[in-house]
Amino acid sequence: MPLQRISHRYFKLAGLALAAALGSMSAHADISPEERQVLVDLYNSAGGANWSNKNQWLGLAGTECAWNGVTCDSGKTHVTALKLNFNNLTGTLPASLGTLTELTSLNLRQNALTGAIPDLSGLTKLVSLDLGSNQLSGEIPPLTGLADLVEFRIQGGQLTGSTPALTALTHLQIFNVSGNKLNGQIGALAGATALQEFNVNTNQLTGPIPDMSGLTALKTFSASNNKLTSITSLAGLGNLDSFVASSNQLSGSIPSLLGLGKLRSFYVEYNQLSGPIPPLTDLVNIENFYVRDNQLTGQIPSLDGLTKLRALWIQNNQLVGSPPLPPNQTMAAVPCPNPLRNSTDAAINLAWDNIVTGSMPWANGCTGSWDVTPSVRDANSGEPITDGSTGTISPSTVQILPAGGSAQFTMTPAPGYRLRTPIGASCPGSRNGNVFTAGPVTANCSVPVVFVRDASSPDDGVCGSDDGKILSEAPTNLCSAGTASAVAGSGPWTWSCAGTGSGVTAQCSAQKAGPSWIVTAVTGDVHGTVNPGSQSVANGTRATVGATPDAGYMLSSASGCGGATVSGNTATTAPITENCTVTLNFAPAHETTTQFVSVEPPAPRVGDQVTVRVTVSADDDSVISSGTITISGGGASCIANLDSTAHGQCNLRFTRAGEQQLTATYPGSPPEGFLPSSAVSTVTVTAVPGSLTPVPTLSEWSLALLAALMLLAGIGVRPWRG
Repeated sequence: MPLQRISHRYFKLAGLALAAALGSMSAHADISPEERQVLVDLYNSAGGANWSNKNQWLGLAGTECAWNGVTCDSGKTHVTALKLNFNNLTGTLPASLGTLTELTSLNLRQNALTGAIPDLSGLTKLVSLDLGSNQLSGEIPPLTGLADLVEFRIQGGQLTGSTPALTALTHLQIFNVSGNKLNGQIGALAGATALQEFNVNTNQLTGPIPDMSGLTALKTFSASNNKLTSITSLAGLGNLDSFVASSNQLSGSIPSLLGLGKLRSFYVEYNQLSGPIPPLTDLVNIENFYVRDNQLTGQIPSLDGLTKLRALWIQNNQLVGSPPLPPNQTMAAVPCPNPLRNSTDAAINLAWDNIVTGSMPWANGCTGSWDVTPSVRDANSGEPITDGSTGTISPSTVQILPAGGSAQFTMTPAPGYRLRTPIGASCPGSRNGNVFTAGPVTANCSVPVVFVRDASSPDDGVCGSDDGKILSEAPTNLCSAGTASAVAGSGPWTWSCAGTGSGVTAQCSAQKAGPSWIVTAVTGDVHGTVNPGSQSVANGTRATVGATPDAGYMLSSASGCGGATVSGNTATTAPITENCTVTLNFAPAHETTTQFVSVEPPAPRVGDQVTVRVTVSADDDSVISSGTITISGGGASCIANLDSTAHGQCNLRFTRAGEQQLTATYPGSPPEGFLPSSAVSTVTVTAVPGSLTPVPTLSEWSLALLAALMLLAGIGVRPWRG
């Protein structure tokens, strides 16, 4: 075959190969090598070889959007979703996962992943995240940068620490981290105005339930089986459907439930809540109300209007008195054990007999309660006095107590009256001054109090003007009313002022003053002022003097009073032990300019050593020959020491990829009059590439084929000889 025909044939074949390569390249997606590498990292880190479905994974560049569970945007240029739930993922999540900046959905639910959750701050477009039913551990990373986040689910894992603050997540609707080992506090919630479901059930969270003001969209709050200590206000949660905080360590009172017209379920059983059950009148949709096994007191509030109520579990508290009429006859209730008693209305007792779960009649198992009735009576007729003209008793209303319980009553005579003793109470008890403790009660009883006119009007003792003062000598102005006792002590001093009749004795005291010193502040020149010019300072404490430099000057130094330090426009002395003078000096202020000289390499990778060179100069050409400049940013920092030419350098390493802003800060030099300054520089940091050999680019294919063609053209083809 002629050489010319053979060469032509090879050129034709090479051209066809080039066309095929070009066609293949144009058919593939333009996923960046960095995003492909993230997918490869996930495959390698999460046991991809054993995945239930790994179809197409690790195919040629350009096939990434066809890999099982990978979704790309319409242009096939970015990964927007990863759905690999129920796919036998094992191992850990790679750190590079947080660099998929266009990712909107991440679903790795129901696998066997372990280890920590990587930094998510780069996933700024993330809308939905579900990592539930794995064995992920460590803390939940901050979510503050995920402004578009709507759903966040990581149930059933090994997570520890606190829940992150949700205050900036104005689109978040669902937050569910139940069934982990979280052991910190619940992060701030106020501000997450779209939040509808918050679930942290079955963890070990501590501290109070945080403020939920403004969460008007909240429907479900679930935090049972933790170690939470108190409930915040529920005011303003008009859409709340379910509140669950059972089996915690909640103490204090149940907050007001007014305004919760949509609430259907309220569960706070198995805690240490105390005080009364709040009014339930607004809970027109309530179905389940569980407050059993707490320390609640008082009476069961009215149930009028609660026609949808289906379960009322209130047992094992300290509720007293008789129950109100139940709102319907289809509900179930467990009122005992409590110190409750039968109603005097037989119809109410019958209604409770029909709904109570357990023994009949309904009050079986309740221990009963008794009335303690206080009153003020006329000394002669014994009739009640309710206008307080002779005195008062507090509390003044009937106290309902459990069997064996007790209550305190304070008896206060009106002016000109005194308490008549002994008190004719039918309740057992004891008196201490004007306080009567009734109990232990075993039956209904009364505490009738009688006040009689005093022989003389009582006058209370009142402390004099030296009371509460710091004095250098013993007090002399002891009492403004009453009889003064002897002064006790040598500083501090105490004394009393006894009232007359049944008047109260006042207790008074004064402190002894320690030594103090005068600190005088002056200026060493006329280029500024000081304030204060003079001040009294307690022995052993420091004095602080403010400076106001004239235009073009700055506070440069301070001396005297044992040595003084300068910070900005403030001078602080050493501890003062004698009268002294501190002198503030001002110097011409030299404006400075800080600059970046170079950053090498200019486009570093994560972990590379980066050398930063900086310089600072005075705007009036004054010589800066020493000092330091601090360079920080991108999770790294270093300090550059200035040489005699005001240049310096230091090394740092970036820990994350992306555009990082470095700030160089020169603190200034007060002794030399140099003002502080700073500069910024932006550095683009790239991620460390993976271990896979990259697929050749279009230009690399073209160069290789062109070299082959040139080789064929240069050497020709020899005929074969057999």
